[in-house]
Order: sequence, then C-alpha cells, then structure tokens
Amino acid sequence: MKFKGFLVKHNRIFIPVISIIPSALIFYMSVYIPELIILIFAIPVIIFLLMHFLNIHTFKPRLFGGFAILLIVLLISSGFYTNSLYLSGGVSHNTVNGTYMETSISPFTEYSGEYNITSLTNYTGSLKNANITIISSTHSIMERYNSSHAIKKNGYRGFYFDTKLPPGLYRVYFNITTNSGKNISMESIGPVNISEFTMYEYYIYAIAFKYIISLGVLYIAGISIAYFMQKGSLKNK
Repeated sequence: MKFKGFLVKHNRIFIPVISIIPSALIFYMSVYIPELIILIFAIPVIIFLLMHFLNIHTFKPRLFGGFAILLIVLLISSGFYTNSLYLSGGVSHNTVNGTYMETSISPFTEYSGEYNITSLTNYTGSLKNANITIISSTHSIMERYNSSHAIKKNGYRGFYFDTKLPPGLYRVYFNITTNSGKNISMESIGPVNISEFTMYEYYIYAIAFKYIISLGVLYIAGISIAYFMQKGSLKNK
C-alpha cells in the first residue's frame, strides 16, 4: 500500500508516464505490423483506469489530463511514422497468391523531383507492360505512367519508369499486366519530395484526424458516463 500511496501522491507524474509508454508502443508496433493498430482503442481505457486507480475522480482533471496525454502520444507516434518512412529506403514488397512483387523508388528522399521507379515480380509467365498511378498526399496531383521498358534484377523481371514530380509526399499504385491478362498489383508510399519536418507535420494532421480524434471522443464518452454514474450514486445516498 505504501507503493500505491507514493503513486497517488505523485499521480500527475505517474499517470502520463505509465499511460504514454504503452500507448506510444502500440503505434510503434503498428508501423511494422499494421494489423496491431486496432489496439489503439485500448488507449482511452488505459488512461481512464490509471486515473481511477490513482484517485483522480473528478471530471475536469480527467478531461484535461486525458487530452494532454493523447496530444503527447500524437507527437511521439508521428515521429515514429516519419522516421520509419525515411529509413525505409523506398523499397516495398508484397506477396499475393504466391506471386511476389517488389517496388523501389530512387532516390527516395531527395528534392530533385526526378525519380526512377521500378516494379519487379517473380512471375514466370510472359509480361506485357506495366503502369503506375502516383497520387499526392499533400496536393491534388495525380500522375499516370505506362512503361514497356523491361528489366531484370536479382533474379526478378519487371519494368521501370522515369518520373518528374513537384514537391510533395506521394503514394504509388503499381500494376504489371501479363500476356495472359493477369494483373499483379500493389501500392507503396513515396517518393518523399518534402523535408523531414514537413512530413512530420503531415503525419501529425493525418494521425490526429484518422485516430486521435476518435480516441478523444471515446475517452470523453467514458469519463462522462463515469461522472453521471458518480453523481447519481451520490444523490441516492
């Protein structure tokens, strides 16, 4: 009990620290295992339970404390995503129904605006052509390129594209068509034609609108229900 008393006495320190660590860890793991992003819905529960356990029961401290924690988690997780993207080197791969596809973008994080984009596959049949669609995440720009420039690399076959793009953060949709009419497709992020700080800002907005706002709404709903239940309990007494 002495340990709990110590935690309660310094709850304004321990609640943020204890709740931020697992919350940030969930976002960090989701960078490498995207399916784990579903675990973010445990974050409001973690914050609520910690505040309850460490004797913060009134509405306003719970509200503002929870928002502060979510804001810190947002800033940290945006850094994870930004750093992961810059270190990825522009190489992505995917396997669908036993068919492997690999894409590479070079250079990946430079401002030259000129990029060589390659799509490769282990498909053993005849390849006809390929196309890519490039969509900007920061501007309303969409570019489409077709290619019949065949290449071989590391035992794989595919096509390459020479592109020129204005500043922005892009997502590329790849498609290789075989002579039998089969389409081999995947998508990847990049190229990154903006500064690392600009990309960090982009991820702050993206993660806030995609995840953090929803978590905030769930958290407010939870502490509101707890508040009215406590108020009703006091009236009954």
